[in-house]
Amino acid sequence: MGATLNAAESRESPATTARPAAALASSRITDWHRMTVSEFRALDPKRTVVLVACAPIEVHGPHLPMCADVREAEGLHDLAAKKLLELDQDIRFIRLPAICMGADVLPQRGSVSFSPQTIMRVLEELGQTLAHQGFHHIWVSNFHGGPRHILALEQACHNVNKKHGTKMLSIFSLILKKITGGSSDLADRLGGIGGITTEELRGDAHGGLVETAMLVALEGSEVDPSYRALPPRSLEIQLAEQGRKPLQKGDKPTLFELLRSLPLRQRYYETETYAGAPAKASAELGRMYLDELSQDAAEELLAVWRGTKQVSAARSPLWNLRHILLNRGVGWAFDRLFAGQRNTV
Repeated sequence: MGATLNAAESRESPATTARPAAALASSRITDWHRMTVSEFRALDPKRTVVLVACAPIEVHGPHLPMCADVREAEGLHDLAAKKLLELDQDIRFIRLPAICMGADVLPQRGSVSFSPQTIMRVLEELGQTLAHQGFHHIWVSNFHGGPRHILALEQACHNVNKKHGTKMLSIFSLILKKITGGSSDLADRLGGIGGITTEELRGDAHGGLVETAMLVALEGSEVDPSYRALPPRSLEIQLAEQGRKPLQKGDKPTLFELLRSLPLRQRYYETETYAGAPAKASAELGRMYLDELSQDAAEELLAVWRGTKQVSAARSPLWNLRHILLNRGVGWAFDRLFAGQRNTV
């Protein structure tokens, strides 16, 4: 937990050890809270990207630290930033401490839940104060797949951009459609890497092989070694055991299948804490996954930085449902109808 709350304090990019602030500055990635006033005033805000992770403290199986999504979000933006610096030396990055907030967290004791509206307000006020200080590029990192969390980030960025003319975006949303086709399944993008097949990654959505491998690479000592003995579990496996029809028929989910999956996933996670096959994870595999995903992010972010791609591209397939999913009444009904997290945390 301490590692999570201090996540922005001179962490090195994924799969390496922490570096002192001076080394970060020399690579043009600096922690905001470690800067002096004179260093800060020397920045050109128009040529500086502000990075901030916004993800929850949440149960991730019996084996992963609850900071999992936060560390993955930081790992993603750290590696993407390093790759961008290799492509464009004119960029400067400053990182804010992580915002440990999330909606649609696992309905398990230990998860900390916030409403989408609270998350939106925090990010909108952050965007406003950054805009008033002249910062134009604000990139919010996340690795939490909760639908309302994803939409809260997207809506907050949209609102800030509309009001202040900034280019605030959600990195996860920018690459989501590219890497998953719109689902939370990374199988098609990561299948084949490290000898793990696409089929082995089907249903690997939370605390499974992908996230366990990434956390072993990022926070090796924080991962309980018992993960090596955990059996594969997923909603798809559970549905098959119950003799019920699968979540989707084709390779990609239809809108109906996506909506159908929401209550099913909520019920699944009331009794299960992970989905996937974490036993096959390794630090080497985690480094490969992080490298692939950060490369995707770097390519998309470079296009936004250079103006060849609009920030409106940073919207998930859920964007058209935002008026429904972010509606307070709908959220209230959803949480209670499907034993939402507020009643169990």
